[in-house]
Amino acid sequence: MKNIKNEWYKIYKGKRLTIFLLILFATCIALGFVVRSLQMAGTVDVSESIGGNFALEVLGMLADIVLPVFATLFVTFLVTDEINSGSLKLPLLCGQSRENLIASKAAVVIMGLFSLMAVTFITSNVIAIIFWGSDAVISDLLRNAIVFAETFLALTGWSLIILFVSLFMKNSGAMVGVATIVLVVGTVVSSVCPQFAKFEVMYYFKAFISLQPMNHLFAFFICAGTIVVFFILTTVKFRMLQIQK
Repeated sequence: MKNIKNEWYKIYKGKRLTIFLLILFATCIALGFVVRSLQMAGTVDVSESIGGNFALEVLGMLADIVLPVFATLFVTFLVTDEINSGSLKLPLLCGQSRENLIASKAAVVIMGLFSLMAVTFITSNVIAIIFWGSDAVISDLLRNAIVFAETFLALTGWSLIILFVSLFMKNSGAMVGVATIVLVVGTVVSSVCPQFAKFEVMYYFKAFISLQPMNHLFAFFICAGTIVVFFILTTVKFRMLQIQK
């Protein structure tokens, strides 16, 4: 727990988490005004389903690039930058085990992602209630909460993949590019080989949000399996990693 507090403090002290949360907060509000303006102008049909689906529309837009990029920046700050600067060597010299250290960093990345998802869920639903009333929002609240939880699980699996990749990167500036390539490859695979895509975690970013029929138990095992497998791979790689001053 002490390691986790130390890693969490790094994100909090650097204002990164606060900035990301403010961006998501402002995005939800802006999208609410945009959709409401289109509705008032007659571009969007007046329907109670707008309020119930607004949170999923916001999540669908953010899940393409914004949330994965934020996750990558968490990983870059906590891992890649510290490896390159040599500051990662200090806790190891003070007796910290590599297993505890990398587990703490992975836990803080996941906690940061949970914070981002929670703020998006709460803000988008509050905006939907303000603009379209509480009836439609409350009736779909449980469904939306489940979709957010499933998407968070998929995002966590993807983030563990990026955490593993970060241990091979010597240039922190290249991490966002690598993450973007991973997302593009996942999108291409999903389009070209939809049957194979169901076995990779990137597929479920949009699958959960689109509410398309699927085997949710199978999807859970794919996402959870990705988390477990890549955490093990990350731990093994981190134990073998030569950390220079």
